[in-house]
Amino acid sequence: MIPKDFSGLYDRLSYTHGREDVFRDFLDVSLFMLSGGTYREDYDRLSISYKENEMEIFIQMLHSVAIHSEGFNDVLGDVFMEHISHGHHGQFFTPIHISDLMAVASGCEALRRGQSEYDPCCGSGRMLLSAVKASTKSDISNRPFCYGSDIDLNCVKMAAVNLLMNTIPGEVAWMDALTLEHWRSYKVELVSVCGVWLPLLSVCGAGDTSLITRIQNTPQVKTAKGMGQLQLSFDF
Repeated sequence: MIPKDFSGLYDRLSYTHGREDVFRDFLDVSLFMLSGGTYREDYDRLSISYKENEMEIFIQMLHSVAIHSEGFNDVLGDVFMEHISHGHHGQFFTPIHISDLMAVASGCEALRRGQSEYDPCCGSGRMLLSAVKASTKSDISNRPFCYGSDIDLNCVKMAAVNLLMNTIPGEVAWMDALTLEHWRSYKVELVSVCGVWLPLLSVCGAGDTSLITRIQNTPQVKTAKGMGQLQLSFDF
């Protein structure tokens, strides 16, 4: 569900800027703010397109998303489906109650710190959120490492924002999960500050990823060529 206060702010910016542009730029503002201002590669261009009061609206939008994302909810995915993808290219994300059920059915409640999980077409990271939600039922501080990848950069950024807001360690790769061609990764590391775990974001360029290495070195990887297709299956 999209919060009403977020929708109102989103509409205000969309009067003078396209909805797709506003959403893309909101993700860049979010990554800049959640990284403590350390990641600004995509953020710096925004001062050219937006006035100071409009940049403040982005901050209010992030505050709204953060509040309504408590409990591992995926607000960004709902916004993306309603205002951006409209189902094009099959970009309908699994309903959250279904992804929660799938996480429990696949044994994610047994995941522990030091273990990892992978969603090769992660979208907004909804399945990863559900997996971590299941793993925290017995221990709220339990955070398995989450790998995600997607060929859509907006989806990659959404997933990275969701990991940051929920203090989940992981790597979200902008890549083709079939060919393993990799362009960029958003990595979230947890650091302890005065006994409190805080997420630290780093962004790496093409080829700088531990995900592909992990896939290639996993004994459970099976490949089958047929009808011009390559199928991959693996268990982290």
